[in-house]
Amino acid sequence: MPDAAARRTHSRRAGSRLRRAGRIGTAAAAVALVGACQNTSIDGLNVRSGPSTSSAVVATIDDSGTAVTIDCHTDGEAVRGDTVWYRITRPYTGYVTNYYIRTNSDVLEREPSC
Repeated sequence: MPDAAARRTHSRRAGSRLRRAGRIGTAAAAVALVGACQNTSIDGLNVRSGPSTSSAVVATIDDSGTAVTIDCHTDGEAVRGDTVWYRITRPYTGYVTNYYIRTNSDVLEREPSC
């Protein structure tokens, strides 16, 4: 787990990026979004209606490193051997595969099953 100074620096940088993008308006909201350092690892990540690559694409997260808010996790179609999918609520609502999300190691313990 990063030390407190590293978490504050990470949160300030992410909050600044999100405010510039017009997605949120307060530093407190930025800290809430990135408190667990959950973000995308690729450009163009599809957000889907269900935990499968055959589910409809409801949105696309354009940039790698975009902060996401995880609502819960579930098992779904394996993507490169990884069957965990997250239902996210920011920046869009839908499902993304764990394979393309960077998280703290304890996210599956903290977040409930869907």
